[in-house]
Amino acid sequence: RLKLLERSAARVAFRPVVVVAAMVDGLWPPANHHGNGDSDDDMPAAPPEEEDEVETEQPLSPTVFGSGRGTEPLLAPPEEEVAGLEGEAAGARHGVRVIEEVYSKSCEAGSNTAMDAVRALYPHWSEFNANTEMGRRVKWARCSNDWVYGELSTGSFASLIAGTGPIEGDGRTFVDLGCGTGKVTALASLHFANVLGLELQIELHSMACALAERFRSLAENHGVRTGTMSLHQADFLGHLSQSWTNAAGQHWWELADVAYACSPKFSKETMAGLDDLAALMRPGAYFVTVRHPLQNSAMDEVWRGEAIFSWGRDDLVVYRHK
Repeated sequence: RLKLLERSAARVAFRPVVVVAAMVDGLWPPANHHGNGDSDDDMPAAPPEEEDEVETEQPLSPTVFGSGRGTEPLLAPPEEEVAGLEGEAAGARHGVRVIEEVYSKSCEAGSNTAMDAVRALYPHWSEFNANTEMGRRVKWARCSNDWVYGELSTGSFASLIAGTGPIEGDGRTFVDLGCGTGKVTALASLHFANVLGLELQIELHSMACALAERFRSLAENHGVRTGTMSLHQADFLGHLSQSWTNAAGQHWWELADVAYACSPKFSKETMAGLDDLAALMRPGAYFVTVRHPLQNSAMDEVWRGEAIFSWGRDDLVVYRHK
């Protein structure tokens, strides 16, 4: 008996401990990165900080809108279902299904595209301090995490809409700052007459335009009413490209009823720039951030809640201009 007990104790004492390490594929930063512009990390790694709490939405049934791979036709909902829902709500709900189909792979594609754009700068890494367009882009990539990609979940967009509350007027305008592949701009088009998306990286902008065209086509074919979507390749701060203006010379902060920035990895300098421009918005306009607060006295925090993003849970914060 003593020998059996000793053997049993030995097996327990020397039981191996297995540690599993996870890394977000395609978002690992360059080994010689010297960034210090992010308040959360020194390296431009992608969110999350709390990977174990990631929640994902249930995918659509393939019998409703296909598998997402283009192998099955996109089907309209039964007429009796539409008849049983009320006008705008029915259209928005059907529109969300279209968006889930069109943008089913947008986050993965956006993440890979953003990382590829940074890799493309590696041959110019030594131009860090050059006062040229390339030098400024290299410095932006090395000294901030602004380029790290992530998306708000479809379900949590409803929280954003609820947080801003009712907005008066028929010409309501939503502005997505750093719109990436354009998923949030598409969601906003179900609720706003005008939607503007600004994206600095030309590769992401091109992807957003292609996805938006497919979304518009499917929405029209299936009777989904949307607002006007306008996508532009531009730096919303006007530092790395010329500031965007419309044909009348108006900037985004002059047009926005609601401005949204997916900002969990934005540097202190970027948030400070957004602070200054948010202060120029019209009274009653809303600005929505993720994780990082606005600091200017012109904006009042009116709502804060937890939302689900591609990296996990995070704070969604809504401000209203006084």
